[in-house]
Parts: sequence; C-alpha cells; structure tokens
Amino acid sequence: MTKYGPFAQTSPSGLTGWFDDYRRPIPEHLRLMLGHLDGGGKYTYIIWRGADPESIAGFRDDANDSFMQAAGSADAMTVEVRLPGPDGESHLYTVGRPEPADGTTTLIPMSDDRAIRVFSNEIFTADEAAAVFYMFYLTDTVSQPYVLRELDLGQELTELR
Repeated sequence: MTKYGPFAQTSPSGLTGWFDDYRRPIPEHLRLMLGHLDGGGKYTYIIWRGADPESIAGFRDDANDSFMQAAGSADAMTVEVRLPGPDGESHLYTVGRPEPADGTTTLIPMSDDRAIRVFSNEIFTADEAAAVFYMFYLTDTVSQPYVLRELDLGQELTELR
C-alpha cells in the first residue's frame, strides 16, 4: 500500500495535506514553509501527525490530538504546541527559550486583525523555529533546551492589531 505522511500540514497559503521528503529533506521543507510567513497575509503554519498514513485523505484527523503551529513572520514568530499533559488532557503551550523573559512583550500578528502577545524569549526566526518543528516531527514533543508556558484557554489570548 501507498504510505503518505506521517505528518500533515496547513501551509502559509492555506493548503492542507500530507508532506514528506520526496522533494526536499524534512528540515529544509519546514524551514521553507516557515520562511513563507510574512505577517501580512501568510500568518500561520501548522503540522500534526495524521490519523491514517495509508489514506490519501488520512491527514484530516489528528492521530494523537497534538500539533505544532507558528504565527507571525519569518523574522519574528511565536511557536505553540498542543501536547497531552500529566492529567491526560491536551494543553496548549507557547514554546520559549530557557532564559528568563526580560519582561518586555511583543505583538505577533496571526491574522489581518488579531495578534498574540508573547515574551521576548518566545520570539523565533524561521531558522530557529524550523529546529523546534523538526524536533517535534521526530519526537512528537518539545525537548530541551526549550521551555513551555501553558496558555489559559479560558482567557482571550489575542488582541486587536
């Protein structure tokens, strides 16, 4: 049988489907996709493990309720990940570097009219984010040295631009 995936994506241009290393190695593909984020029309990139890599349409469902997404531009983006927590429930986290935030925040655009505020240690370039995405692709998690800050989904996380 044909094998697709195992990961699917929604590209910065909004196309959804499987991706693989047929055209280019996965790290290069992730960097290319993240490099297309421009903060002015192409705001987001998302990857997830598809439910059925034997099906051409098997990307439509998550295999494990986890995903990684980026928003912003190639020069300044935020990376978020949804992972199962110790309680067995899924939690949404912002990925950051281990150094403490300096207290300053930046608005990262995620649509024409909305933005999300992140701390200085949570802003990545496309090159930096590609390394985080590739580790997620390999392991389904975020590894050290990166840290996770859980987002409170009971509060409004975005604000008007």
